[in-house]
Amino acid sequence: MHTTSPATVDEPIDRDSLDALVAHHGLGVADVQATLEIARARPTREELGRFVVVLLRLSGVLSMVAGIVFFIAANWAGLGKAERFLLVEAVLVVSCGFALWRTPPNSIGRHGALVAFATTGVLLALFGQTYQTGANSYELFLAWSALGLPFVMAAQWSVAWGAWLVVLNVALSLFVGSRAQDGWLWMVVAGANLEHSALLLLPMMINYSLWGIREYLEQTRWVMSVPSWLGRLALGFGVAYATWAGMRAILGTETSARAVLLFVMVAFAGIVAYTIKKREDVFPVAAVAASLIVLTTCALADALQKHDELLFLTLTVWLIASSAVSGRLIMKLQRAWTDTPP
Repeated sequence: MHTTSPATVDEPIDRDSLDALVAHHGLGVADVQATLEIARARPTREELGRFVVVLLRLSGVLSMVAGIVFFIAANWAGLGKAERFLLVEAVLVVSCGFALWRTPPNSIGRHGALVAFATTGVLLALFGQTYQTGANSYELFLAWSALGLPFVMAAQWSVAWGAWLVVLNVALSLFVGSRAQDGWLWMVVAGANLEHSALLLLPMMINYSLWGIREYLEQTRWVMSVPSWLGRLALGFGVAYATWAGMRAILGTETSARAVLLFVMVAFAGIVAYTIKKREDVFPVAAVAASLIVLTTCALADALQKHDELLFLTLTVWLIASSAVSGRLIMKLQRAWTDTPP
């Protein structure tokens, strides 16, 4: 008897389309397994091997940069100023050389640009530690994000953009957390005489803007260099700052508390409205829901702080109910958007 192997499609089907197909026909477990095999939706052994190699290569590159930092720190007394700077600058020059030798998107060029970005931060830290410039910590990270931006753009790699976004938000969190009264960024906002909760709206809007830029780039040729997880990361940072600002407004005594809360709620409403209109990704709705649960819990705790027994019972019931309702709503949206894509 002649047997044939299951046919496979020429090009892998994207996961959203596959989920919509399974949901539309109500396929069982066995049928789903067969569908995944036919559509080549699971990574093969070769693909898993390539992923491991890429992960190990990236880990090795980052470990090399960390090793340079530890080497200088361990031999600080034995190395002169010139030797310390020459060592870091040599790594920077060599990494730039690799990036120029095998320009991105070649993997060698991408790793070279990433090392150059990381080494820029090491060089700035070394300069500040050697000459004790008195600059704030946030200024170091802001300078790092500004000076390293050309390397990130040259890398054309989402990993480099993710590293840059983390460095930028470290700078912003240090700025709003310490409420530094000097530095060039403080000069930009000093005239507004912002309270702490209002100051937190600055990094919130910066991250929302970066998320919006990523959404715009989805329609351009740059979409492969800026994948969706980068937009989610920026939005996550923005929602975290919004939650921080809301908590300060609820639990504090600042005069701008109501205005800050109103601004945060309007921003949340805009995010949810855009997400529902787009009907693709439930992550923004989930992030907003999580933030609202935190903020309402803080409001209940503040209102019932003098009634310990009632406070404990109310918060317990509220957390269970709000989490259950939010989860059910998000899953309902996910199923609806999967069945009827935009």
